[in-house]
Amino acid sequence: MNFKKLTLLPLLLILNACRAEPNFAQTPHENKLLKIVHTEQSPFNGNTDFLPHSGCLIAIQQNGHFYPARICEMGENEGGTQTVAAAEDIVLLPDRRPIAFGNNILLLGDPDSETYPHGVLGDAIEAKTLYTLDAKTLKPAAAAFRLPENLVFENNTVTLWGDKVVAVISGGGAGARVAVLALTNGHWQIQAESAPLPTNRWQSPFVFQNQLYAVQMPHLRGRLVRYEMQGKRLIEQELGDSFSNHAIGSRDTQIAAVLPDYVVIPQMGYRRLVTLDSSGSLKRLEPELPAPVVRSAVQDGVSYWLLSDGSVWAWAQPER
Repeated sequence: MNFKKLTLLPLLLILNACRAEPNFAQTPHENKLLKIVHTEQSPFNGNTDFLPHSGCLIAIQQNGHFYPARICEMGENEGGTQTVAAAEDIVLLPDRRPIAFGNNILLLGDPDSETYPHGVLGDAIEAKTLYTLDAKTLKPAAAAFRLPENLVFENNTVTLWGDKVVAVISGGGAGARVAVLALTNGHWQIQAESAPLPTNRWQSPFVFQNQLYAVQMPHLRGRLVRYEMQGKRLIEQELGDSFSNHAIGSRDTQIAAVLPDYVVIPQMGYRRLVTLDSSGSLKRLEPELPAPVVRSAVQDGVSYWLLSDGSVWAWAQPER
């Protein structure tokens, strides 16, 4: 098929309502948020449609639908840019976010707008299928995992948890549940899942120090939980309320910043940030931000926070 020619950034540039709040421990004086003066040095550059992989990029091409493609910058004697495209029958979400999984790429596709039209992520289009593609050839590396007709992946990506992945699944008369999938003999299987939330209620998972967490109802209540696998069930432990790692309508579905020893999580309103350590201790950072957070990034043990006023703030975890 004929693809539109992509305009690429240089490879080096891309590669280079709530209940009562929990009791927060006192934040040490040195653990302060700092405003970044030279914002051009912040990590909020690049394009989430591009995924660096082995010196190449996994990009997205559009020709009426969205398809994955592998683009490599070759030497002049090797023919310049080399592009490998996936088959036309792999149709991705418009807002998909590719994830590297070993030598493979994970992508959500098979768009559906009828099964569960919640629209919490900015539109009512959700995925029915998880695709696993070889990162070099973009050919299937495992069988496509398609949900039953009454369910959707209510997210634009999945979350890595060691050799497993974590997905958000909704539908069947209920809201979002967190599901853990494992790849066995070329086929994905659901190993465990949480109890679902009520219909049209969503949650956003993240992994920290090999533990699985989620913020349930980040737009209404902001219930922070830690999940543990017990057989085929994910059992939750509540850690606090009034948190939010997703702004309604945003396609950035997880903006908590995961550092080696801490997670930094916004509170609802996105002007206050709180750290969580592996023991479950919560500490509020100072000061209150002058505008709401819109994006986060992590680089070299530092969390960066882009605000709606264009300013960038940072918090570095304390040295051990």
